Amino acid sequence: MRTAAAIPALLLAAMAGACAHAPAPSAGPAAPAPAWPAPPAPARVRWVASIPPPGAPATTRSWWRRAADAVLGVEEAPAAESPLSRPFGVAVDGPELVVADPDGGQVLAIDRRTGEPRALECPGRPWIAPMAVAVAPDRTRYVADAAGVLARLPAGGACTLIGAGRLTRPTGVAWQGGRVWAVDPPAHQLVAFTPDGQEVLRVGGLGDGPAELHFPTAVAAAADGSLLVVDALNFRVSRFAADGAPLGRFGRAGEEESAFGRPKAVAAEPGGAILVTDALSDQVKLFTATGRFELAFGGSGSGPGQLLFPAGIAVSGRQVYVCDSLNRRVAVFELEAKA
Repeated sequence: MRTAAAIPALLLAAMAGACAHAPAPSAGPAAPAPAWPAPPAPARVRWVASIPPPGAPATTRSWWRRAADAVLGVEEAPAAESPLSRPFGVAVDGPELVVADPDGGQVLAIDRRTGEPRALECPGRPWIAPMAVAVAPDRTRYVADAAGVLARLPAGGACTLIGAGRLTRPTGVAWQGGRVWAVDPPAHQLVAFTPDGQEVLRVGGLGDGPAELHFPTAVAAAADGSLLVVDALNFRVSRFAADGAPLGRFGRAGEEESAFGRPKAVAAEPGGAILVTDALSDQVKLFTATGRFELAFGGSGSGPGQLLFPAGIAVSGRQVYVCDSLNRRVAVFELEAKA
């Protein structure tokens, strides 16, 4: 005869035995990474990851940033999941991504593998609105600050400012042919400087002609030595030679995937393909080197492979890095070789 006290013990023993012999629940197959075009067509682009990954440490505000915030009466916000507030410009520098974050008033170097951030500074001058970054072959970094200057940060050297009084509100910067190129939207111009800050060329002016621009927002170097400019309010990408001569343009306004709604930034991959972010459709548009539309990837949302207000873009080999601004991250995609 079993006592009442023994019954719970027996039940627990029976439950433990059942658990010991029952198979572990299956998690099921992992969902495939988003790819474009959709299966069964061969993938041309795949989503890889997001940087920083969830749970990455937040960056520490610099002394200069803390001092400036104290003067302005800005309180330090609690640590957030992402160290980025609104990433807007990105460049690849070896193992790091260099990211311009205007809402955070910061420029970060982020480890491409771990997502660990560190702040980049221009001592004596806090960042006002850093919008874009570029890296020269000698690893000198150039930051377009919409306050009206380009900051030059040489590896191991002192930060200097160039373009003061020459630029109104630069939002894009590129290195090409030994020169630093900046776009100045209010002036509707593309401006070239020597590395030490001497202006050598100014291209554009308001209009829609072959050599004219209407609120250009970004510039990128192409493998053939030319410059690609996002001519935002002309809804096109314009190409210029190193001497400023117009070499052609492509794009139009529209709601189709092949058209532009709100083009923001441009990059060229080594094989010549051109990628343009579109903040209205939350997509990246992929074109051939001659400007023929191939496909669009991304789409609105916060899940894997989705984007909200994509801005700056950079390419390293087959890897494509997109500033996913309102998701506070950099989305990583991979270009597949054509079949």
